[in-house]
Amino acid sequence: MRPSNAKVDRALPSLDTLLERSKLPGFDGFRMIAVMSVVLYHAGVGTIFSARHGVAGFFVLSGFLITWLLLKEFDRSGRISLKDFYKRRTLRIFPAYYAFLLVSISWDLYRGNTSVEPMILPSVFYWVNYHNALAGHSSTSLTHLWSLAVEEQFYLIWPLIFVLAMKSGRKVAIAFLGIAIIGVMLWRSYAFSVLDWGASYVYNAFDTRFDNLAVGCLLAFAVANLKVRRILEALSSKAWMPLITISLLFLSLRAFDDNYRYGPAFSIDAILLGILLIQFLRLSEGWAWGWLNHPVSVYLGMISYPIYLWHVWGIQAGHKLGFLPDSLEIVAGIGASILLAAMSYHLVEKPFLRLKGKRLLSSHKPSAKEGAL
Repeated sequence: MRPSNAKVDRALPSLDTLLERSKLPGFDGFRMIAVMSVVLYHAGVGTIFSARHGVAGFFVLSGFLITWLLLKEFDRSGRISLKDFYKRRTLRIFPAYYAFLLVSISWDLYRGNTSVEPMILPSVFYWVNYHNALAGHSSTSLTHLWSLAVEEQFYLIWPLIFVLAMKSGRKVAIAFLGIAIIGVMLWRSYAFSVLDWGASYVYNAFDTRFDNLAVGCLLAFAVANLKVRRILEALSSKAWMPLITISLLFLSLRAFDDNYRYGPAFSIDAILLGILLIQFLRLSEGWAWGWLNHPVSVYLGMISYPIYLWHVWGIQAGHKLGFLPDSLEIVAGIGASILLAAMSYHLVEKPFLRLKGKRLLSSHKPSAKEGAL
């Protein structure tokens, strides 16, 4: 006989217990949902959890994981090794990214697709976000790399800010993040609604999207505080609670005008996604959301980075199968995306991840928690 929801909910582990684990439950499931929302959107399929929320979810997740790891290192040793941090990021991100660029650009040029040429340098130097912001979104196979450019710019500056802020204490770091979130939200609203810089700029630019990452960073500081953890536990104590959070995200996207959607909404959505992340962390240990830790969910979450890289080519491959019904073309495109991602992960990423653990990080145990997107 299945136990009642109330009994299951009361048996959920505390956040204190979960945050001590080397691999945080529910996070790969969160990654899977985020990346599949993007894939489905580009395949022409709408979902409740939109592509906009998928990308923002990756930003929040990355901000949380990077800051959580920095805090653990700081608490353990009293310092941060920036050299090791950048080595870890290089080995985690660059091999798959530049392998994708090499194949994608070469294939486009071989086919005579010259529209990719203006995207080459921005892609190589992680500047696609500002290329898109100023020139608008093109239809090339590299346009979606804008979000990875935002993340790389974050990886470049946040550890430096973290080290400087922590010299004056956690309160200074927390205050910086709070001010940054509010400041970016106000700047984005002004740029869109007053300066009329358009949706492309505020959607792509680092200076208008840093608040998403900063919310994740602030969440990492928040869960380190006992009182805040108790509040977050209350918000993740019942199986139905994520449905409320997802409904609010859907409402935020649909119920208001563009001045809201391209202004305050990005910050508000990031806060809701942070809450959803903690809800998944805790409730994935229960029966209702346990599928987030299913091996399929975990694997798709684990390869979410290469899925994001390769999904445009996968979807195009599906569309080439014109003899199939549209729905099966989409299924084939998703399958091709996963296949390309799996090849990237096992043939390109894993050898460098092993190198990361064996040769560079004698003082840092590699963790599956480190975000890629």
